[in-house]
Amino acid sequence: MAADDSEPTDEELVEAFLNGDHKAFSTIVERHREQLIYVAKSYTKTETDAQDIVQETFFKASNKLHTFRAEAKLSTWLNRLVRNSGYDYVHHRSNVQHHSFDGEVDADRNSWLSHEPLMGIDTRLDIQEALQNLQPEQREAWMLTEIGGYSLKDVAGLQGVAEGTVKSRRSRAKSALRLAIG
Repeated sequence: MAADDSEPTDEELVEAFLNGDHKAFSTIVERHREQLIYVAKSYTKTETDAQDIVQETFFKASNKLHTFRAEAKLSTWLNRLVRNSGYDYVHHRSNVQHHSFDGEVDADRNSWLSHEPLMGIDTRLDIQEALQNLQPEQREAWMLTEIGGYSLKDVAGLQGVAEGTVKSRRSRAKSALRLAIG
């Protein structure tokens, strides 16, 4: 127990939680929530977003608490988790304003998850046309290595040529595609 024997230490709470006492995690949350919200606010514009970051942090903590080593304080470990969640929030959730179908602005929409079916269609058509204009061996070498992920050796075996020939074909295909799409 802690020095005054009334409150368990963070390490004791971690041990209790890992042994199945879910109330111990609630105590951890109560003990550290305010400090983590303070840290999370440095990544967001609103209290609600900071609360979301902290909630995500506690979710991660509950799933990864078995990886916590008492070499550092629990508060230090939780601070690192909240900073990682805050970083993810800033860099992976776009807070750019988007217009909805009814004309209103939706500031919380994540642009990384949006899909614009016609965006880039002219580039796709240029690439498709450029691929059709390649020599068949070049197109095959490029598609197998760049799209299919095959090694030069594997493609050389498939095409019945030396690896250097595949490398040359792929290089010529890349050059032709670069020229075609500008």
